[in-house]
Amino acid sequence: MHFLIPSRLVITISLGLFLGLVPSHALLNVDGTRNQFITFGSVTYAYNSNLFAEASGRGDDSITATAGLELKRAAGLIGVNAAFKIEYERFERYANENALKPNFSLELNKMNGRTTGALTVRAYRETLSDSAVNLRTSSWNLPLALNLKYPINDKFYATSETTYLQRRYTDTTTFRDLTDYAEGLDLFYVYTSKLDLLAGYRVRRSQTTAGHDTTDHWFNVGATGGLFAKLNGTLRLGYQIRQADSGQENFTHLNALAALGWPVTRKIRLDGQISRDFNTIATGASVDTSSINLRTAYAYSRKLGLFAGVTYGHNLFLGVTQAQRQDSFFSTDLGARYLFNEYLSVATGYTFLHNWSSLNFADFERRGLSLNFTGRF
Repeated sequence: MHFLIPSRLVITISLGLFLGLVPSHALLNVDGTRNQFITFGSVTYAYNSNLFAEASGRGDDSITATAGLELKRAAGLIGVNAAFKIEYERFERYANENALKPNFSLELNKMNGRTTGALTVRAYRETLSDSAVNLRTSSWNLPLALNLKYPINDKFYATSETTYLQRRYTDTTTFRDLTDYAEGLDLFYVYTSKLDLLAGYRVRRSQTTAGHDTTDHWFNVGATGGLFAKLNGTLRLGYQIRQADSGQENFTHLNALAALGWPVTRKIRLDGQISRDFNTIATGASVDTSSINLRTAYAYSRKLGLFAGVTYGHNLFLGVTQAQRQDSFFSTDLGARYLFNEYLSVATGYTFLHNWSSLNFADFERRGLSLNFTGRF
């Protein structure tokens, strides 16, 4: 397997490590921890054996440099978390995939009063190897979310989640832009001091420039909190309907959404996620996506942490334009993170993915290695 680090990458990584080791302090800390400005940066070297997520398996080395500024304000009625970072990703062989990726986020939190909640706004550029279309995609994204919680009485409370996503691809000849709106309403019942039961409904409207516009309805029940002994998290089971505006392609399935955590010991933690949902991919088509993920983290010491994970999933491509395509995939990753001090950390990781597809072109393997240096000052 090719893993040759070019000399200029070694120099850049070494410079990033040197700068990270220099003692620094928060840029500005006003009024204790209630108002903070924090600078951060990172340098990552990576190797990806299959940059375009397809059978030909073209790989490349890359280096990514990131710098940013974060604001945290905990004073007053509304808490503020804001961050801006800019990331530059440079490839050794495929220079046309180089990308400058700005990322802005703003979160406003209301933690006091009868009605509480948060408003989040993000704007960012994303580039990735998309196994659903077997190409690298580049897009500008604007997601918005408003989450509210309202207590009805001692036993019942209600929540609302309103989301909006606008995704615009830089290659509009191959990919189709997406606009997505969703509204979710949940009613919770305080069953015990540790467990709440819930019933919910979500409607989601997806529109693409390909004209494949759909409306989803999701009815679900579940529980959140202490589910069993040390097992904590949220579990939902439901029934979902996707209706196309054309009236010719309507789909249904039983689905689940779960995020679970189990602190096995003081040093070992297990986490699991289960999901099944309808998604709209970069070509504007619909996919029935299922996945299960298990992760473990081991705190070997105060400075050294180890982690590993496995994921299995299945994608059923829906509609007459998808040639009855079905994919199954398995992925695993493992790595370690070491904290030199409160300012600098280093992490390394290995990933492996195998995608089995009914299309030969989409049947591929991918391996990756990464080395990351991160500093917060």
